[in-house]
Amino acid sequence: MANILSHFGTSDSGYYVTPYAMAGEVWEAREKYHALSPVEYLEHATTPTLILQGEEDQRCPIGQAEEVFATLIRAGKAPVEFVRYPGGDHHLAEQGPPSHRIDYTRRIVEGVERWSACRS
Repeated sequence: MANILSHFGTSDSGYYVTPYAMAGEVWEAREKYHALSPVEYLEHATTPTLILQGEEDQRCPIGQAEEVFATLIRAGKAPVEFVRYPGGDHHLAEQGPPSHRIDYTRRIVEGVERWSACRS
């Protein structure tokens, strides 16, 4: 979850989990929702970022990933790659089609190897 405020209305669990986790309704704690949303701080990010997202994920909707991607691209300080998996849901990594699971795992391993080598 990148934007707690928009997650409230777009996630299949947002309407009940978010107010509980935030100890207040959106209209009661709007500033807290903003302050605790990672998207509010991404303009400072410099860490290489790989976003792997199932297009049908209702728990963490694709809009959350799109916000992160767009913010990182606009900020221009962190390398970012965004991979969308058609038909993928919240359990893509462990229950998705084999081709998606293989690609997902391969991208993580290659990303760690590539960005770890840059830090050496």
